Amino acid sequence: MRDILYFVELYVPKRLFDLKLASEQQRQLLLAVQNGKRYFIIRAPRKGGKTILVAIVAVWLTLRDQTYRFFIVSGSESQAKWLYDYCKAILWPNGPEFAERREFFKTFLKREPRATITEYKAGGWIMYTAATSRQVNAPTSDGQAMDEFVLIPNQIVEEAWPMNRSSKKPMRFLLSTATDGKENTDAFLDLLDDCEPGRPLHEMGWIKIEWESKDSPHLNTEAALDDSRSATYFLSEDMYRTQYRGGLPRRAGRVFPRTFIREMFVAPDPDNPGFLIDGTPYDPKKLVFMGEGKGGIDWGFDHDTVLLEGYRGLGGKIAIMKMVMGSGTSPSDWADQVEKDTLEYNLDQWFADASGAFQNQEVRLRGIRITPRAFQRRTYGKEWMVGVAYFWLSKRMIVAPDTPEFATLKRQLLKWKRGSDGKIKKGDDHSCDGFICLLSGWDPRYYEQNAEPVKQPGSGDMAARANDWDGFNSGERAWMPKSWEDNQELRKEIWKK
Repeated sequence: MRDILYFVELYVPKRLFDLKLASEQQRQLLLAVQNGKRYFIIRAPRKGGKTILVAIVAVWLTLRDQTYRFFIVSGSESQAKWLYDYCKAILWPNGPEFAERREFFKTFLKREPRATITEYKAGGWIMYTAATSRQVNAPTSDGQAMDEFVLIPNQIVEEAWPMNRSSKKPMRFLLSTATDGKENTDAFLDLLDDCEPGRPLHEMGWIKIEWESKDSPHLNTEAALDDSRSATYFLSEDMYRTQYRGGLPRRAGRVFPRTFIREMFVAPDPDNPGFLIDGTPYDPKKLVFMGEGKGGIDWGFDHDTVLLEGYRGLGGKIAIMKMVMGSGTSPSDWADQVEKDTLEYNLDQWFADASGAFQNQEVRLRGIRITPRAFQRRTYGKEWMVGVAYFWLSKRMIVAPDTPEFATLKRQLLKWKRGSDGKIKKGDDHSCDGFICLLSGWDPRYYEQNAEPVKQPGSGDMAARANDWDGFNSGERAWMPKSWEDNQELRKEIWKK
């Protein structure tokens, strides 16, 4: 029983979990538990094996120490019951072929597992209850699993948390798919971020375990892949990304997941001056653009103007090398700066906020290629630019120096959020706008093989709708909505009573 992998191989029915089909991250979780780690945050796709894995851990822990008490909380009673039923299926498997195993476990158990609790003779137990304030305030436990954390009301999380407080050997497992728009989605994503090395939860001993469908052999069978292809036609882009691929949602409070932003910023290498830690050349006193250079501009009519400049190297990585920020929108002064940097770094093209029409024209008159980006457009507007930036961030293909020069960009990207209506909040976001303008110059359709076009906001083929003549009417009432046809009160002329 000391070897958890041996326990899985010998005592867990293959129909529940086959170690040969386990991902590397699933093995990592099992071994971390065996090695004494206590706090875990687990993110995986739907049917990715996270619930059965925690059930295996709960059974192994309580068999090794039969005074151990393990409590299961979830967003719904049925979800908690599924995890508990997995525990029962390991300790009391059905079928005549498992008769000997049931007799073996019977020596440790007080009785056959009941509907909501399995009790050991030594005093330990595994149990679940409905996610209500009254139920989660009842028992004192040692181990606790919060299954589908994003679905659990925050009040239940707060009331259930102290259940382990008096334990001498507490363990916690927070597991979930990062489903968009649920009660605790933002909190779950923040917890994942704070488990990064050097972040607060990591310093307290929390471990983040994440895997996606591509990491799980049982989700890459021919049948599973066929179903996944079908799902792309029935699910929204975000639902497919989170539920099937196991990725992070785009619309989850923050415009970009904080993990992406933190990974993008790389500190200078103290042992190798002139380079970032990841090997990207960076000497602020002598910048070198080693690839196709572009620039992004957000004109500051009620905030600072921001210029961001970078290049895409041979390996496909986009390096942001320079950030210029200043007050005012003088066309000639900023055009001088743009012209200077274009010549010095051999920049190919600039992408700028279309609201600065005079400023953009001044740059154009200098013979510099500049493309205006109209933020409010339905197509190729702000949401499309955000989508392009998200594409490259999710591929981990953007790097920026983690230096004071870029501190404003990092701060604003980390706090950039959407309101309750799904729209991006305005204010203190000028460097974010410059950032997406810059990245819009690298449309994935032209730079990444087999990349899907970034989805445009809205639905329907606008060109097809423009050429749809079925409802054409050249009569004097062509302007009148069809809903008015049978309403004489609305149809009468304005001078009639």
